[in-house]
Amino acid sequence: MLRRCLITWCSILLWVGVAWSAVPPEMSPQRYPAVGKGCLSGECHSGHAPIRAHDSDMAKQIYMLGAAQGDPNGCVVCHGGDPVALWERRLHHGAPAESLLTEFTATPAAMSVVDKTCGQCHKGRVYNLRRSGMATGTGHISAILQGWGIKPEQPVGVATILDFDGALPSVGTPEYQAYMIGLDQRQNGIFAERIVAVPEQNWSDIETNPALAGYKYVRSECTSCHIGTLNNGEKGSGCAACHLRYGEDKKVVTHSLQGTRKSKVVVDGKTTTGIALESCAQCHSEGKRIATSYAGLLHLPELRKYRAMRDDVHHNGMNRYGNPLGGLLCQDCHSTRAMHGTGNIALSGRVNVEIECSDCHGTTDKFPWELPVGWQDEFGSVLVQDDTRGTAEILPFEQQVGTVYRSEGGYLLTARGNPFGNVIRRGQAVVVHSASGRSYEVPLLKSIAQRYAWKTPARAIAAKISHPKHFESLECYSCHSAWAPQEYGTHLLVDFKPSDVLYTARRTEQLQWRNPVLGINGEGRVSPLIPLQQQDVTLVAPDDAVLLRRHIFNAHTAQKNSTTIYNALYKSIEDLLVHRVDTSREETALSVYDSASAYAEQTVPLRNLLSTSFTMTPLAPHTVTRNARPCESCHVSSKALGYGDDSGFGVASAPLKESWLQAALRSGSQTEILDRESARRMVSRRSGHISAPQVPYTQLVTRKGKQLQQVGFHWELSSPLSEAQRDIMEEQNPFARLRTGSNVTEGTIMVVGKYEIDAIAASAAILGIILFVIVSAFMYTRRGRDKNDPN
Repeated sequence: MLRRCLITWCSILLWVGVAWSAVPPEMSPQRYPAVGKGCLSGECHSGHAPIRAHDSDMAKQIYMLGAAQGDPNGCVVCHGGDPVALWERRLHHGAPAESLLTEFTATPAAMSVVDKTCGQCHKGRVYNLRRSGMATGTGHISAILQGWGIKPEQPVGVATILDFDGALPSVGTPEYQAYMIGLDQRQNGIFAERIVAVPEQNWSDIETNPALAGYKYVRSECTSCHIGTLNNGEKGSGCAACHLRYGEDKKVVTHSLQGTRKSKVVVDGKTTTGIALESCAQCHSEGKRIATSYAGLLHLPELRKYRAMRDDVHHNGMNRYGNPLGGLLCQDCHSTRAMHGTGNIALSGRVNVEIECSDCHGTTDKFPWELPVGWQDEFGSVLVQDDTRGTAEILPFEQQVGTVYRSEGGYLLTARGNPFGNVIRRGQAVVVHSASGRSYEVPLLKSIAQRYAWKTPARAIAAKISHPKHFESLECYSCHSAWAPQEYGTHLLVDFKPSDVLYTARRTEQLQWRNPVLGINGEGRVSPLIPLQQQDVTLVAPDDAVLLRRHIFNAHTAQKNSTTIYNALYKSIEDLLVHRVDTSREETALSVYDSASAYAEQTVPLRNLLSTSFTMTPLAPHTVTRNARPCESCHVSSKALGYGDDSGFGVASAPLKESWLQAALRSGSQTEILDRESARRMVSRRSGHISAPQVPYTQLVTRKGKQLQQVGFHWELSSPLSEAQRDIMEEQNPFARLRTGSNVTEGTIMVVGKYEIDAIAASAAILGIILFVIVSAFMYTRRGRDKNDPN
């Protein structure tokens, strides 16, 4: 009987394995129109998977075009070359007369040739893509140059490009187009008509003005991710960056394009659809680390490996009851306009992000279709609450390509008035159709409130119903993010050996993967903040001379909130130490950087020595949890309020701690811009530096309201929490209400120290269990002794 069961189970597992690894017929390399002919002959590319399923409209069109150019398999349509040549050198040379290409290309999706390849069928997409943030990198590059003290006369990007039609998007609904034009007007320009390529810099220029090394740094370190350049082959260029799958070894794993639910891809015998998270992580695992955070991966740069953290609830396979196993892909939320562009050159990545949490989940008193356009995306504007957005029945043209889902009760709209396309209304429910092939029902806050189906009623009611201000002024992910990756204090070594090559090394003072600082984002809502630019630079010349040592550049701000932003140091924090600044004086002498070898003495008020060189940036961490962070993690946290870690906060009357600038002044560190002879002598003395215990990089403001770091620089409303907001949060501080026994959760949760009574009760229960086990073990041993006692 046992033998028969084992044979049966082995047969079932074998059958499942074969079925799982089977390649669908429409994806088989043996189903090309001309198997074994042209490029697929012999041992060349005979095992190549089709670019799309053989029975798809796209593949049929490619085969038709290929047949007209002498290649029924269609390879020459994208690659060029000579399909009838008999040896490889001729095969990979030239192009058919009917082709738009003039020469063979191994990278047909690269931006240098994409007009003649992908652009044959997707001309509008290619035009928009060239101007998208993924291609230009304008937002990222401007942020990096900020840390180098560079403010270009014109916005810079990966390549020079023009936009001829102003702020009007070439895609989207009329409501969306009007919304974006209005946003551009309110923000005094969020689009550029022209960007220029990052300028080349030679060593002689950098030696004269070391800040220009920032351009060299951007060209060598920051352009490989952006699809506007032909990179080193470790990830796709142009369209291939997203639509081709690359493995951990940085090589293409399949020739098939990934895209929508209709686009099948076979990898290791497994058929999947949609664009894999791994493809997004090829680029979005650096900087803000959005993709790795979403997947619950903690990156340890020095160890070059990842560790598992709590992933985003939308990614987690163990979804809510009634939904299938598996999480959402990035493209299930982020629109085609955010990825392919809108035809405008945006100066910030936030410009093209048109989605908000409430677009799918609504609020406790309104379903998503009952909210006005612009909700959670206000940017300082006042909305008419009775102006409901409704749903859409028809999709814009750019969304009618690929998989089109039935609208049922209507397509839900984004905060800016575009239909999602894959998120539909079904009665009083919302369903998300994932490109992975699964469909999920979305939890709606209004339905949960009506049914009183909260997982943690006390906290939910306190946060969402008793304090509706949270919905009005906070991003949902301010409370519902479990953690955020934070790199505080970056030491950057930039070495020119030889002079035309740049080598860099980075060291971070402090890494944190926990609750971040809170501030105000460009939309005017409370949002998590993480460090963007907190760097000092050591610049080494080709002959090993140290031209700059731990230098902090004076950043240029684009914020108009100059009343709370204080001037940066003209040279560096440590310059104060070199000239023995007396911090007790109201005015002091400061050495002002003029060039690499010249100084000018100026008298500068001490209040202006607070730095805007360091910048924090708002973000959505993509670490959403179903249960929000506890109230006290904001209301009792000095870090959350912007006062920094370990600042003695906990009681409303906590003493004011010194700023990171004052801490730096105490540290005894030194740095200089020196001539070559002095620099040679300085190479051996590299020990002095500002370290994390002496510089609270997490501090944004003092209790007197002085701002110590900049918050973003693209948007006017970006700032630390206002004085009124900080005061309100301190008034609701549970510490301040211990006397009365009431707190922000209406007495249901008491706070003692930094621990909840719930936690103390749980600890007491655990101690009770441990004590019970010890007593039971003692009694059991005693009983055994009594049994064995002959008396």
